[in-house]
Amino acid sequence: MTRRLEEALEPGVVHVAGSRRMGCELPDADLDLVAVLPGEPDLAEVEARVRAALPEVSRLRRVVGARVPGLRLRTGGLDVDLTVVPSGSLPPRQAVDRRAELGQAAATALSAVSDADAVRAAVGEDHDAFARLARQVKEWARARGLDSAPFGGLPGLAWTVMAARTVHGGGDPLSRFFGTWAAWNWRDPVGLAPGGPAIAEPAPVVVLTPSAPVRNCARQVTPGGLDLLTQELYRAWELAEEGRSAELAAPPPLHRRHAAWAVVTVRSAELDALLGRVRGRMLELIGALEEAGAPDVHAWPRPFDSGPRQARYAIGLGRTPPSAARLGEIAGRWAGDLPGVTVERADGGAVPTLR
Repeated sequence: MTRRLEEALEPGVVHVAGSRRMGCELPDADLDLVAVLPGEPDLAEVEARVRAALPEVSRLRRVVGARVPGLRLRTGGLDVDLTVVPSGSLPPRQAVDRRAELGQAAATALSAVSDADAVRAAVGEDHDAFARLARQVKEWARARGLDSAPFGGLPGLAWTVMAARTVHGGGDPLSRFFGTWAAWNWRDPVGLAPGGPAIAEPAPVVVLTPSAPVRNCARQVTPGGLDLLTQELYRAWELAEEGRSAELAAPPPLHRRHAAWAVVTVRSAELDALLGRVRGRMLELIGALEEAGAPDVHAWPRPFDSGPRQARYAIGLGRTPPSAARLGEIAGRWAGDLPGVTVERADGGAVPTLR
């Protein structure tokens, strides 16, 4: 796939990024690519060249809301995120090493390549053990609904940085991982090496990206999210210590944690595009619900019901959920400019077991 796209986008360069570049991807992971193209490429022309190179593509749309635009496509059962970075007057093959010259947005996009290389360099000869640990951790985080940054969880990069920090040493790496981070003082930043540059923006959790421009990739975790994360890490540590690692991936007891739900329904003939907007705004809704007296809110990052034109997400409202009227006020402000999106309050069994 990468070769075909690079041929289509010559004289540009296409880099594999993310977990596949680190060699720790889950079996159904997306393929994250960064295309560095000379000058100031036109996204419409890029889309046309991609369509010509991949006539079998089943879904393709432009992603224009991000700081750096790109394409999202699906082909052969594989989801592909293609970020398009203009290299201006720089040769495309020099862009990663000279990314600071291209501005903050482009440098951040290109750091998806350099971050992966930094992780691989940090784990060194322990790469096989790291890859195994990172996959186990990410599978656990997915099962427990902790793996999506747009929904208030930690992104894959944060989990891999944490795995890289704990892979070295004796004993069971999985138990060491959970024990280290369950007991971690989260006032201290987490990076590939102890310490790290100060982050001006205060946040309950600070996980530093491993290459420049260094930033906090856990800034979306709220105080309530940190409480949940700590609770889950302690549970996982106990299971690993007791030799019960097979239970790590059990779904969480969400119906015991939440007295009610906010059900977000997204309907559109252009569902992919609207879902992208909703995901980009989900943290606003989580923050508003916490401020309304639901500090233990937990947004499940995958829809419990979906089709070609509709998807429904459940947000657990914790032990003290807002009333239907209060939820309606919050949802009205949040979804007012999202046509086709509704938020309704649901009790207990109205939401199935979430996985």
